[in-house]
Amino acid sequence: MERITFVWDIHYKCNFRCPFCWFYGKWEEMGKHNVYPGINKLSEVWDRMYDLYGECQISITGGEPSIYPDFVRLIENLSKKHIVKITSQLSCAVDDICEKINPERVFFDINFHPLEAKSGELIEKIRKLKNKGFRGGVCYLAYPPQMKDILKYRDEFERNGITFALAAFWGEYEGKKYPESYTEREREAIKPFLGDMNRVSHHLEGKKTKGRLCRAGCHYASIKADGTVTRCGPLSHKPIGNIFDKDFRLMEAPSPCEADVCPNDEYVWLVDGKEG
Repeated sequence: MERITFVWDIHYKCNFRCPFCWFYGKWEEMGKHNVYPGINKLSEVWDRMYDLYGECQISITGGEPSIYPDFVRLIENLSKKHIVKITSQLSCAVDDICEKINPERVFFDINFHPLEAKSGELIEKIRKLKNKGFRGGVCYLAYPPQMKDILKYRDEFERNGITFALAAFWGEYEGKKYPESYTEREREAIKPFLGDMNRVSHHLEGKKTKGRLCRAGCHYASIKADGTVTRCGPLSHKPIGNIFDKDFRLMEAPSPCEADVCPNDEYVWLVDGKEG
């Protein structure tokens, strides 16, 4: 049986202030939605998901997950029954993670933001994690002012045995909307880092998805910091329930996509997603 995936915005709080972030200038407003029910309550919620759906993948993001209260203990508990993926810029110390978390149950998607972090310090933290058996590479955002340094940072991370990937920028810079405003040269520079043509067409070119049958909502769901559950990120304004509700269930079957485009990897839940 295919493992169900939940993407969980664990809280809207971050110690970085990157200008390209979805929440830049909105952290205080978004923080009003944060709910901290405690580790025991969260364990109950995810135990219930296990009882309903078996072992799931919980992809934790935010905000910055590592500054969530008692974060390491939370991951210890969750990873006993579920596979956990953590998207983080690793601004925290990693010694506790290395000592207490099982690398066979937890892996990392690490973001490198040179406006706020130093590559050398991040490399040292990743080395510690890798030495303990953790998996995870680095993702770098193709934000227009950062484009010139792509190859420099790729070489630095790869010299240290760390895989390097790019994400296309979705947003506005100097009055231009992206990814539409990438030059042809910039597009050609980004494409090799995106991988297969599906990622190119959805991340970089904004391929239309509306109306296509999608498993988001039944095999995949997005959870906000207050527990609100939606089918996916682009439909964050259309709740399908709340994870803290004892009667919460996922949808029973795939249904047509209601979003125009799918700028993240959620397009993989399209029923015909593997065909492009």
